[in-house]
Amino acid sequence: MVTEVRSTARWQRLPLAAGGLVVLVGLASFVLAAVNLGDPPPAFEVHPEFFLPDAGLALVYGPAGALIASRSRHVAGWALLVVGLGFGVTALGIQYAVLGANRPGVPWWEVGIQLVVTGWIVGALTALLVLPWLLGSGPIVGLRRVGILVGVALVALAGVTRFLSQVEGGPPNPVSGGTPVAEVAAAVDGATIPVYSLVGLGAAVHLLLRARAEPRERRRLTWAVVSVALLAVSYLALELGFFLDGPPLGVAAPVVVAAHVMLLAAVFALVAQPSWGADLAVSRTVVGALLTTAVLASYVLIVWALSHRLPWSQESAGVVAVALLALAVVPLRSWIQRHVDRLVFGSGAEVTVLLDRLGAQIGAASDERSVLEGLADGLRAGLRLRGVEVESCVAHGPRVLSGRLGPSPVAITLRSRDRTVGALRLSAPAGERLDPRTVRLLEQISGLVAMAVDLATVNLDLETARTRILDVRQEERRLLRRELHDGLGPSLSGVALALAAIDRTSTLEPEDAALLERLRQELSRRAADVREMARALLPPALEDGRLGEALQVLARRFSDGGFTVLVDAEAADEIDSGRQVAIYHIATEGVLNSYRHAGARQCRIALRHEGDGRGVRLTVQDDGTGLGNAAAPGIGLSSMRERAAELGGTFVIDSTGDGARLTVVLP
Repeated sequence: MVTEVRSTARWQRLPLAAGGLVVLVGLASFVLAAVNLGDPPPAFEVHPEFFLPDAGLALVYGPAGALIASRSRHVAGWALLVVGLGFGVTALGIQYAVLGANRPGVPWWEVGIQLVVTGWIVGALTALLVLPWLLGSGPIVGLRRVGILVGVALVALAGVTRFLSQVEGGPPNPVSGGTPVAEVAAAVDGATIPVYSLVGLGAAVHLLLRARAEPRERRRLTWAVVSVALLAVSYLALELGFFLDGPPLGVAAPVVVAAHVMLLAAVFALVAQPSWGADLAVSRTVVGALLTTAVLASYVLIVWALSHRLPWSQESAGVVAVALLALAVVPLRSWIQRHVDRLVFGSGAEVTVLLDRLGAQIGAASDERSVLEGLADGLRAGLRLRGVEVESCVAHGPRVLSGRLGPSPVAITLRSRDRTVGALRLSAPAGERLDPRTVRLLEQISGLVAMAVDLATVNLDLETARTRILDVRQEERRLLRRELHDGLGPSLSGVALALAAIDRTSTLEPEDAALLERLRQELSRRAADVREMARALLPPALEDGRLGEALQVLARRFSDGGFTVLVDAEAADEIDSGRQVAIYHIATEGVLNSYRHAGARQCRIALRHEGDGRGVRLTVQDDGTGLGNAAAPGIGLSSMRERAAELGGTFVIDSTGDGARLTVVLP
């Protein structure tokens, strides 16, 4: 156990150390930038205008990757660390190149120049070719594993070829300078660009397919797909800007940063846990980065378009651009904030979206308790809470718990029809508190939860009353059967025997003797009817829970030379006693209708369990004349409908073309 704990601690320290290294590289580049302040860039192209974006990405990706890798052990965290390190190395290389160009004798200056072209390509290709394969749930096997291996190989190849290539106009490469290796590396680098494109397209398609196949993560995976696509387009625009030395370069640079921030947010939303407590920081960082990028890119495009397409100076175009952006920045920020909140905070960011999801869960519930469970689960998942409890204030009322409540949960009183019906208790993730926005949202939807609790409480009371009525009716049947079987039946039989004794021991006129015999026979038949009625009220087998045997006895009682009753009862004895009694009496009424009214030769009783294992379906079908008089609203049909309704079931009788069929489904 001690060894396991030490291994876990070591695993957590390793990504933190790597993240610290990335941050250290980014901070070191700012130190060099301060030293180089005011110095001109070197004669060859190192693009110092990309220093701030590269250093900023390093300082963002480093801590994020360390957090994900240490907390969740997700491989995507290590990919983020590689991306951050790549851009940090490029930022450091840019400043080191400026330092060496203005201060001769700086050691390893040529190596710093090679880092400029090597670091960013490693970071960019890791984000485009490796990271998409790591996102989504499920094990990394099959095509995902192949995609990751191919992506890692291409990233390594790109890093090596860029480092060995000669920077145009720069000093000789310290490794391959003066040898054919530099030319070969440049040729290989150019030839593999189409391969990068194909693999990147495959990674994007893979993400898109996973987004369609995983409904729970569809929104986040779709965000990742858009981020990867935007990142690829921005890098193409960047290369076009290098070639044309025009506005695509100014627009592509902020778009690259925005795409990287969007991708980071998507990764965080896919793998992060609420207990990390970084949701708000991620939301604000992403909104700020996207808004800044959108404003800068729009400003560059507007100024370029107005100054080149209209006879305006750049100063005039700049004033117009500022005015337009001032009008657009507030609605643009609201639009970005809304979509980022939906990504980071889940469906709880918008009450309409949360209500839609809760409504869908309520519609899919099978009973009142399932409704409350769906509400609790939906609130916990949509608002990313630690625990949600919904409880009725009535004794023995419904109570459901999703997750676990903390030591001091927030309680919201639930009121319906101007009275308190229960309470909603919620706990934020460990180490966090519920923010005011979430509390206000919960207060807004508390009326919906209160109605669900009120409905569940009323239905629970109705179910309790119905169960009590069924128990009382069952007990009444037992008493009545006992009275008929042990009281009235034997009394009638005793009277018949007494009449027979009078006939044998007394001298009667023939007419009186015949009348007495008819009276004795009638009493004997009525005694037999009473005993039969007692057995029909509650057969002994049914009283012991043997429904299958009771149905077989029923079939034998009605079967004769011209009428046959067949029974196919599946696991009948496993049904609870209340439903057994209802099923038996409905089957008896159905067989009796077929026997007396339908002119049938055969009647089949079928009993099946429904797909959920809890419901029961009873079918009584004959080959008689069809509905006819059997469908008339008499006592028998009304009795069957009432028995089904008492247990919350359904009763349907229809014609099959070859007779009549009644179907009863009990939940």
